[in-house]
Amino acid sequence: MMEMTSEEKSTISSLSKCDFTYMGQYFKAQSEARKQMTKDEKQKIKEENERLLKEYGFCIMDNHKERIANFKIEPPGLFRGRGNHPKMGMLKRRSMPEDIIINCSKDSKVPEPPPGHKWKEVRHDNKVTWLVSWTENIQGSIKYIMLNPSSRIKGEKDWQKYETARRLKKCVDRIRNQYREDWKSKEMKVRQRAVALYFIDKLALRAGNEKEEGETADTVGCCSLRVEHINLYTELDGQEYVVEFDFLGKDSIRYYNKVPVEKRVRSSHWCPLAVSFGEEGIAGVI
Repeated sequence: MMEMTSEEKSTISSLSKCDFTYMGQYFKAQSEARKQMTKDEKQKIKEENERLLKEYGFCIMDNHKERIANFKIEPPGLFRGRGNHPKMGMLKRRSMPEDIIINCSKDSKVPEPPPGHKWKEVRHDNKVTWLVSWTENIQGSIKYIMLNPSSRIKGEKDWQKYETARRLKKCVDRIRNQYREDWKSKEMKVRQRAVALYFIDKLALRAGNEKEEGETADTVGCCSLRVEHINLYTELDGQEYVVEFDFLGKDSIRYYNKVPVEKRVRSSHWCPLAVSFGEEGIAGVI
């Protein structure tokens, strides 16, 4: 991927005045050429990919050969993000070897960097599961290369989640009885927490958390809902005490639902839950 030089940046003041016709024709021609490839050409590409997989796609962990999820670092390009991301269209720069941290055991063979380059760091941290990390330039977040979901360590993580679900089954009735009792609490924060638990339980809403304004898309969960995300109805479509939800959840997927609730939830607690906290939502009290 090529970037504009300093001279080009000073000359070109508006991309709307640029003619990208030839560039578009080039990429269309590249796409057509891939479609017209012969069986032998496709086979050569397949064999090359298999060679790369064999060389870079596996590691040895605790004397077991484990598959690596994705051994290729994200290429440069324009940042898309999820939903209507405020940083959409920014340039995602190419990651160089000098940006890369390698994590491996002390007695292992460290991969050679490309000629003329060196790794940012080689560390031997056996308390983490990532093999490679680097910091991307758009949001300053750390990216990782991890083991494949089929690996033993990933399987153990999934097993732990299932075990947590099994433990929850034994105490979920007690939790439900507790949040119903908390609806009667004299302390507003306790009542609000109880209502949030009620909706997470009944509607399987994601909990949600606070985010830096302007850094990510405006997505919310149960504990970060704002006034504009809900409407309250004493009666709607023949049902009493209805709460209407309309917000963007994870990955900017719209959540829209009309839910009849118990009278105590509707009349006493849900209303102050949203209204009293206004733009900040209720994450601060959960």
